[in-house]
Parts: sequence; structure tokens; C-alpha cells
Amino acid sequence: MKPPAIAAVPLGCCPGLDRCMLCPPAPDPMEPDTITALAEATERDRDKVDRAWVGFYGGAPPTRAQVEAAQGRPLFVRVRPDLLDRATARWLLDAGTVTFELDLLSFHNKALRATRRPYRRSLLLEQLEGLCEMGARVSAVLAPGLPGSTYQSFLSDARTLVGRAHTARLHPVQVIRGSQLRHRHMHGLYTPLTLPEAITACREALDLLEDGGVQVIRIGQQATPDGLGQAIAGPRHPSLRELVEARRTLEQLRALLDGAPAGAQVTVRCAPADLARAKGPRSQHVRTLRAEFRLSELDVQPDPHLQRGHFALSKANS
Repeated sequence: MKPPAIAAVPLGCCPGLDRCMLCPPAPDPMEPDTITALAEATERDRDKVDRAWVGFYGGAPPTRAQVEAAQGRPLFVRVRPDLLDRATARWLLDAGTVTFELDLLSFHNKALRATRRPYRRSLLLEQLEGLCEMGARVSAVLAPGLPGSTYQSFLSDARTLVGRAHTARLHPVQVIRGSQLRHRHMHGLYTPLTLPEAITACREALDLLEDGGVQVIRIGQQATPDGLGQAIAGPRHPSLRELVEARRTLEQLRALLDGAPAGAQVTVRCAPADLARAKGPRSQHVRTLRAEFRLSELDVQPDPHLQRGHFALSKANS
């Protein structure tokens, strides 16, 4: 199924002076006429799209005028959890909101305090439960690398989200120009995750969430609409999801090859769409596995009968 085309309307994550440590100043609000024009332009630019969705990416919910500018199109609304009340959620559902995404970051109070988010775990659990009871489709943003967080606390966040949301995004923390976190980073008071650390954390959380029925729809931020501005530090990569998937594939292939005799000629079969991941960047996985298992030959071949993420050993001859 082709994903919807989304006309992204950035509202800023934290309004006014109530900014958390991660966020730069909010952008100027987009006028209703501009929102309508953006949705129409999105529909023109996307082949075979009947109507685009309008995505409001902000801290506070969109205004009535902004919602009316969507002209009945389906809505995606990202909000900061403490800025959404039940009446507004009900109104937005009635106005055509398909998905609410809570920019919750973490369930750990220590990390929330250190990030200067003015809510705590109890509110997050209440909001997730309340939206699900209203029949809303719920998504959530989790952020590894927060001040005051650890690798284990992030994995605990993933476990807590299971059963409470339909989808999730994993956004490793970026140091954004204009944010308070940039000041702390410049003075040596905050160290962002390295790219390998972010890959490891997201790879583990991906398994926890997907095994629990939560679809991970994005890993890593982009400038628009997911990102907040210009990142000056942190594990930034244009294809972070692919790096995470490549790491997961390499681990699956290690398990598959366990017990292969030294000197064997091995062919691994995979779904055609997994061919690049199985071979690794510039066939690095092939070279790594040949060396680790002392194989004389390792070939990777597409098999249209296999589902994505499934691998099979075709032959292993000494």
C-alpha cells in the first residue's frame, strides 16, 4: 500500500518561553491560506493521490483556523503530551484526525526533568490510555540519548510503549542550533550518542517494539517535518533506518551460518528487497562473514519466495 502524501505544517515543538532543552525557537505560524496551498501543491506533485494528508508537527495542537485550512483532508497531529486535553482531542478526531503522535521522548522522570519537559511518566500513561479509549490511532516519539537517560532506560521506554501505541518513531537526540542543549554541548555538559551507539540502541528497540506489535515507522530525524532545524552534533545520517536494518541483518546471518564448516561454499537466499542489506554496504557483510566463519565462498542470491527479513541457507559444501 502506497503511504499517504503528507503536506507538512511545522508548528514548533515547544511554544513560547516554555521550551524544553532540545528545541529551537518555534517558527512563525503558517497562515491558513498557505496551508491550503501547500496541500494542493502536494497533491499535484504526487502521482495518483486523490487527497493529501495534512500533518501538523508541533507542541501545541493546531488552531481551528489551521484545521479548517485543511479543507476536510485527513489529519496527522503531533503534539506535546501536556498540551493536549480531552476536549481538544475529541474535536480533532471529529475534524478528521487519523493519527495522534505524542512527542513524549521518554517515560523516565529523570530524563524528562533533565530535558526540561514539564510532564512526567504518569501523564504519558494517562494520555496514551485516554487516546486509545477514544478510538484514536496513536503513535509516539522515543528519543535515545536524552540528558539524564541511559541505554537501559531507553530500552525500558520501548518496553513501556508496547501495548500502548500502534506506531513509533525513534529519534536519536540531535544538538540543534538555537536550542539550550547546544549551550550545554558547547560547554562540555552534554555528549550526544555516537552513530554506532545510536544504531545499537535503535536496533534493540526495533526488535522490542516490533515483537510487541508496535510498527516503527521511522528511525532518525530529517530536516522537515520530523526534524527541528539545523543539527550541529549528534548521530545524524540520511539513512539511519538502513544502517539499523543492516546491523540486524548481519546478526541474523551470523545466527544462520552458525555451525557452517570452515572452507565451505555457502549460498544465502533472501527476499529480492533484502539483497542490498544482506550483502551490506559495498558487500561488507559478505567479507565480514567469510572471514568470521572461514568460508571459502559466500554468495547472496535473491529468492522471490522468501518474505522480507527471512533468510535461508541454500547449500554448504566443504
